[in-house]
Amino acid sequence: MKHSNFPIMLAILFTLAILSIAPLSTPAWCADSPAIARVLAAPPAADLGMSTKCAYCGMKLYVKKDTPSAEYAGKRYYFCDNSERDSFVANPEKYLHQAAKK
Repeated sequence: MKHSNFPIMLAILFTLAILSIAPLSTPAWCADSPAIARVLAAPPAADLGMSTKCAYCGMKLYVKKDTPSAEYAGKRYYFCDNSERDSFVANPEKYLHQAAKK
């Protein structure tokens, strides 16, 4: 009786063991925690037309129905575009500290 499948079985068992030890984590932007920024579907009606600054670059903007936004630590932030919003969501403290220095 040959054991030609032994290396394959060993590799499968090793992979399963590693996966059971290191659980898959969700990205920070997917988590729903007050300490982590989350993307908002749309600005609330009360904010439409409001003048504010982009939380990423500091440029003045007016909130429209399609203005990218995120919430962090109970506060809403608005952005010039989706890429700036996504960068902020990935690391909000970085951009909040930069804005405080300006």
